[in-house]
Amino acid sequence: MPKFAISVPVGSWHPFLPHALASLKAQGPGVAVALLDASGDPRVKALGDAEHDWLAYRRHGKDQGQSDAILEGWANLDSDWLGWLNADDVLMPGALDRVRERLADEPDLDLIYGQSTIIDENSAMTGYHFNVMPPGPALLEGCIISQPSCFFRREAYDTVGGLNRDLHYVMDWDLWIRLYKSGAKLAFLDAPMSQVLWGADTKSASLNRRRRKELRAIIAEHTPEEKQKEIFRAFAIHAIADMVWPPMLKDRVLKTLRRVGQRLYGLRADGEVADSATLFLAHYIEGGATGVTIDLEGPLLGVKATASVPAKTVPAAAGQIALAFDAPLAAGQAVDVTVTRTEGLEPLYFKRAAWRP
Repeated sequence: MPKFAISVPVGSWHPFLPHALASLKAQGPGVAVALLDASGDPRVKALGDAEHDWLAYRRHGKDQGQSDAILEGWANLDSDWLGWLNADDVLMPGALDRVRERLADEPDLDLIYGQSTIIDENSAMTGYHFNVMPPGPALLEGCIISQPSCFFRREAYDTVGGLNRDLHYVMDWDLWIRLYKSGAKLAFLDAPMSQVLWGADTKSASLNRRRRKELRAIIAEHTPEEKQKEIFRAFAIHAIADMVWPPMLKDRVLKTLRRVGQRLYGLRADGEVADSATLFLAHYIEGGATGVTIDLEGPLLGVKATASVPAKTVPAAAGQIALAFDAPLAAGQAVDVTVTRTEGLEPLYFKRAAWRP
């Protein structure tokens, strides 16, 4: 059975950090976790103390940045497969079992990755990572691999020279490209394997000088010259759109930008729901969840929601469908919710799926 070494770099306290660690602990045996804490925040130290019995490596103190911390973790863990999880990322239940199952069928694979759901600051699902797609030349034009959902063989990683500790924003994309160009065997799992927080403070929303410099460098090195300006412009447009304020205007701008592209599980990037759309949900909230509330935009006549666990529809506010589970859903459990529409021609948009305490 493959063993996994997972680094968790922490630059500052985040409320999702307990969830991130809980999601790793829930993956079962064969997972060694390193907590690399440069925050100086006593809450991170206290959490590390509380989890000391299963953390394989800990460091509380300054480092040279996120990449440096990730490398330190891997150097102090003895495992043949690698990955990292940021303080605001969460693995889906059974994510590493999916990797193990794929390796049982194809033991010579070097990198395996899957889909990611997008969550907000309240752990509510707001969509999917719609840029993720199977490996191929498109990787040279955009980061089509979601880093928290990606795991790779240490031997293949060492062969291409490892993580570039000088990069802060594109070190994952840089590594994926080098592995791809080296001839490493990449495989895609069409299943959500992590939850990723997207917000105004996340790195992917930044367009500061350092990120622009790193993006220009990697695009210039790997992207066909005739596409370089177009690709950089696309990164810039989406980063700027994420900063639009007030929220209502931001929502309209992002919806316009996301009207094109693939659907995932019946959902389009702008939130439009096909005749049926499936939401893959999981949580690590202490106390569990009694149900889920789904916010929708558009006529709800003929629209219903069903869950993969016993549940019933209960009264909700306008623009919402609410489900109450027959039994509370404990932390570390997953549920699939399918939204279907049986009538109506007007567009229906998914907004978010929030847990009911």
